[in-house]
Amino acid sequence: MLTAVIPSMNRAPVLHETVTGLTQQSRRPDEILLSVVDARSDVMPATVAIPGVRVVAGPKGSAHQRNTALDSLRDDCTLASFFDDDVELHRDYLRNCELYLCGHPEVVGISGRPLADGTLSGEIAREDARRLVAGVKTPPPGHQSRFALAGFDMTVRREVVDRVRFDERLNLYALYEDFDFSVRCKRFGPLMTVNQCLLVHLRTGASRMSAVRLGYAQLVNPLYLWRKGTQAWFPAMRICARSLTGNAIGCFVERRGITRPERRQRLRGNALGLRDVLLSGPRPECIQRIG
Repeated sequence: MLTAVIPSMNRAPVLHETVTGLTQQSRRPDEILLSVVDARSDVMPATVAIPGVRVVAGPKGSAHQRNTALDSLRDDCTLASFFDDDVELHRDYLRNCELYLCGHPEVVGISGRPLADGTLSGEIAREDARRLVAGVKTPPPGHQSRFALAGFDMTVRREVVDRVRFDERLNLYALYEDFDFSVRCKRFGPLMTVNQCLLVHLRTGASRMSAVRLGYAQLVNPLYLWRKGTQAWFPAMRICARSLTGNAIGCFVERRGITRPERRQRLRGNALGLRDVLLSGPRPECIQRIG
């Protein structure tokens, strides 16, 4: 049994479009589990009415919401596919995912191959994403080993998610909680990119957390993961340096569709994170104090 898990908050129309896309898969998920904060406002009635959709509510934050979903998996679930609420999948994504994992029992988790990722290019319109995935008739075969899975798109075996939890100290937006989770999953077997699992990550910006909080997490979370041991020192420093540099440059030159005012807010969050790290070490839960 394959369950599609989607955490979401304050993005009901975006979520509805993604759930609608899942119902059009050539291999439909046996259940679509939506993990939200407020079931009355985070999910449209039309979404709840879709056969196979179940809604669970729990504490705010991606790590908390994913753990709430894990606690709610049916006993007969064997594969948990985690998606962001703003993805568009090729119609054969789940079929190819299941076939691959059935044929490779040693692999514990997979991510697909994005045709486009709004995180890198700037926000992608839903219609453009649909045209991209519809334009690929026969996805190319093949797979490659990977160090960590992509948070917007990862499928993990049930026996692994029963033993690995998302770190709830990575609070609210929980930046890099997917990296931390999947690195710990690797203790049980390899992770792969499966070329035949194609998708587009829209990176829809509506109702995401404040830019100041994002900037705070950009600096504090990599240092916390280094201290924890799931991230090496040099990559953690490189992530911090890249965030600081990108936000500083972005204050003067718009890049990747991120406005200069937003870059200034992110840079402010970087500064607050650096201050807290110097004073008391990397404590990602302190993001709740940031406005």
